Parts: sequence; C-alpha cells; structure tokens
Amino acid sequence: MVLPQISSVLTWAVTALLFVLVLLILYRLLLHPLAGVPGPKLAAASAAYEFYYDCILGGKYHFKIEELHRQYGPVVRINPWEVHINDPPYWDVLYSNSSKLDKDRWFYGGFVSTDPGATVATPSHDLHRVRRAAISTYFSSANVRKLEPVVLSRVQKLCDRLEEHRKSGQPINLSNAFRCLATDVVTYFAFPKPRSMLDTPDFSKDFTRLLRDFSSLITWQRHLKVVFPILMSIPDAVTVWMDSSGGSKQMVEYQRSFIDQSSMAVRRQGKPEDGSTPSILDAIASSPLLSEKDKTPQRIAEEAQLTVGAGTETTGATLAAFIYYVYSHRSVSDRLKAELEAAAPQWSEKSLLDHKTLEELPYLQACITESLRIASPVSGRLPRVNPRADMSFADPTTGKIYLFPKGTVMSMSMHDLHYNADFFPSPSSFEPQRWLDADAESLTRMQQSFTPYSRGGRNCVGQELAKQELTLTAGNLMLLFDFELYQTTERDVIMAHDWFAPYAELDSEGVRVIVR
Repeated sequence: MVLPQISSVLTWAVTALLFVLVLLILYRLLLHPLAGVPGPKLAAASAAYEFYYDCILGGKYHFKIEELHRQYGPVVRINPWEVHINDPPYWDVLYSNSSKLDKDRWFYGGFVSTDPGATVATPSHDLHRVRRAAISTYFSSANVRKLEPVVLSRVQKLCDRLEEHRKSGQPINLSNAFRCLATDVVTYFAFPKPRSMLDTPDFSKDFTRLLRDFSSLITWQRHLKVVFPILMSIPDAVTVWMDSSGGSKQMVEYQRSFIDQSSMAVRRQGKPEDGSTPSILDAIASSPLLSEKDKTPQRIAEEAQLTVGAGTETTGATLAAFIYYVYSHRSVSDRLKAELEAAAPQWSEKSLLDHKTLEELPYLQACITESLRIASPVSGRLPRVNPRADMSFADPTTGKIYLFPKGTVMSMSMHDLHYNADFFPSPSSFEPQRWLDADAESLTRMQQSFTPYSRGGRNCVGQELAKQELTLTAGNLMLLFDFELYQTTERDVIMAHDWFAPYAELDSEGVRVIVR
C-alpha cells in the first residue's frame, strides 16, 4: 500500500509544480510590469529562450537580440526581467557618472564562482566604488606612464620573436602572440610574479584556445550556477587525464597560480621582500579601504583572474584586428608606414619609439581607433539595475514612453553603437580616414557613440594601460616590420560568438602573417 501512496504524493507534487509554473508564465506575460514591452513571448515567459541561443547554440543571443530590434524596435524584452535598448542617446542615461546604477547580479554571476567575487562583477554600486578605489591608482595615467619601460620591454621581446620568424620565413600566429604580450603586461601590473608567455615556442597555442573555451562557460555559469564549482571540484589528475593535448594541464596550473599569487600577496601585505614594485594584488591585500572578507586568497584570486582575462583578450583581439585590416588595405599600410618613418628621422633600430611620439601621430591613432570600433572589445551587453528609483524610456520612433519600476534590469551593447550606420556610414568597413575627414559635428557624434571602454564609474579601469599598449605595439611593429597575411580572411577577426568578448569561428586559426 506504500507504493500507491508515494505515487499519489508525487502526482500531486508534479501537478502543483506545473500549476505554479503556468501561473508564473501567465503573470510574466500578462501582469508583469514589463508585459507591455515588445518582444517574443517565449523570451518573456522563460530564461530558457536565452539559454538556447547562448548555451546550446554557443554565444548567439547577441545576434538574436539584433534581429529582435529590427523586428520590434529600439526597446525589446529579452528575458522575463530584462529589457535591451538600442538607442545611442540613452547610453549616457545608463552609463554616465551620474547614473550610479548597480550591475545585474544574475548576469555578472557568470563571471564568478564565489561570493563576494571580483570588482568587475560586483553588483552594488557603492561596494564597487570602494573595491575600485583600492586598485585604481595602479591604472592611473601617471602610474601607466611611469611603467612605460615595462611595456616597451615586452614589446621588444615580441619584436625579437618576430625577427626570428622573419629570418626563418615561417608564418607566425599574431592572434596568439598578441594575447601572450597582453598577458605578460597585465600580469606585471597584477601579480607578485608576472608570467612570461612570450617565451613559449608556439605562443601557447593550445592554452590560448583553452582559455577561449573556458570563456564560453561563462554563459553556462550564468544560467546554471554550479558549473564553475563543479569544474573546480574535479581533481587535477582527472582533468589532465581527460585531455591528452596538455592544454588542461596548463589550465590547472593557470588556475592554481591565481591562488598561489593571491596567497603570496596576503602574506607580504604590500611589502615585497625583493624591493620590487607592489602589484595590484598587493594593493588589495593591504588596502585599508577593504574589509577582511575582501582580502581572502579566494576573493583576490577571482580579482586576479578577471583582471588578467579582461586585459588579455580585449587588447590581444584588437591588435589582431588592427594588423588584419591595415594589411588588407595596402593604401592604409603604406600611408601608416610613411607617417611612422617621417616621425622618426633620427630613429635607431636598436630602440623603440616611445608613447609620447606615437600618440601624436594622427593616422596611427585613427587606425587604432577604427580597430577598436570595428573589433568592439566587449561584445556582451552591459545590464544595469536602478534599485532606488523607477526609470523610463521614450521610443524615438513612436514617441511611446515605457516606465520601468525600480529593480528592472536594463541593458545596452557597445557593439550596437559602433555599428550604427547613422553615426558610422558603412559601419562594417575599416575606414580610419573617417576620424580625420569628418566635420566637427560628425566627429562629435562619432565620439559620443564610441565607447570601447564604456563610460562612467563602471568604465574599464585599465583603459590607460590598454591605450598605451595598443599604441606602443601597433606603432613599433609597423615601423620595424612589414607583414603579408597568410591564409587569413575577415572570417578570422569578425565575431561569430559572443562570450562577453567577441570570438571568431571555432575553427579559425587566427591572424597569421609572413614577416618581411
């Protein structure tokens, strides 16, 4: 008699669950504050709609959202609790210094496996401001200028490697090389013991690809909060055994290094025994602004991991796009070469040009700016929440005003701004000249829609370092070398997957060149 009773209880439980789900779906479709916002009913009913495009199809929701905007207009409900807006003037409403909005805990939860997590994924505006204050000095313009020789030394190492390939005539994968350069630079700032990935013979090819695959798990972690904890719980020996390529072993060592470096920073409390410059991790471990909860090795390790990830992929991908587009247009590369050579009449090949010289070259800076625009280093949307007050949005096409109660998640994407044909005619074309030939009004409009580092209090804390790194690398490589694209097409640089950063097709080999 027990089994029928159990069956009856299970039947009632399942029935009750289905009833609750039906009521929830009806509420979301009919009574929810966002019920009047345009968009597909499936997206309004369940996050499974987003899960399908981002997890099952692999980073494709970005493209679906673009399609939804073409169908429904500038405001679209993309999941039960979030609206996405494609209206350039609204950018400063969400992301200006005066906004003081929180980040969406659900969306940015994809970046972290523990609480309290890293600064970039901190939901609270007030807590983020404190955490950012503990590290912002290290990324200030003054400190970046002071450490320019460090960046130049890494650029010189890359030049030495390029010279080896020039002599051998063998093609080189610059996508991997640039990511190694960016990793070596950012870990000098971030770690007590920096990495030296430029020394690896193949520019860490397997490891770089594994990092890309790891980035794809962000979307899975966002929807299923157990993904990272499960992966971290797998014994190292099992992880290595499952992957004979050696990439997983590197990943295990890479993950362990964050804990090791963080523990070292906690031990030395901002006072390196060897007299070296304190790192960002040292600043966090010894900051009087932070609570003890924010100074644990695990929390600092997540800070380190996201700092390195952000500083590596964005800069590396932009440099790869720069080389591809410049050398896809011979007139562009010839003009850029001429500008660089004219700027360095007394230049010796034994020394690299400094940032002050290179930042004053208008065509070089136009090429870098256009690379940032067309590559859009952050492809993912940037969700914000106002926990204190209601928000509104006026549809510029219909005049209809949408009211969003406090707590509503609202997001925009810099990629939408960078590819807006009203501001950037032929937006998919690489045209550095647009930044030099535009009249004052058009240039202002372009600058207002150019947001590779976002804006406001949540903008990229490392943007000064990124600008310096892009300028020193692009300028000196163009002066010292000539490149011939090798089995590389635009398919190797345009976005096919949005895993917060843009990634090309999975079978892409990246930007490869013959060094001349």
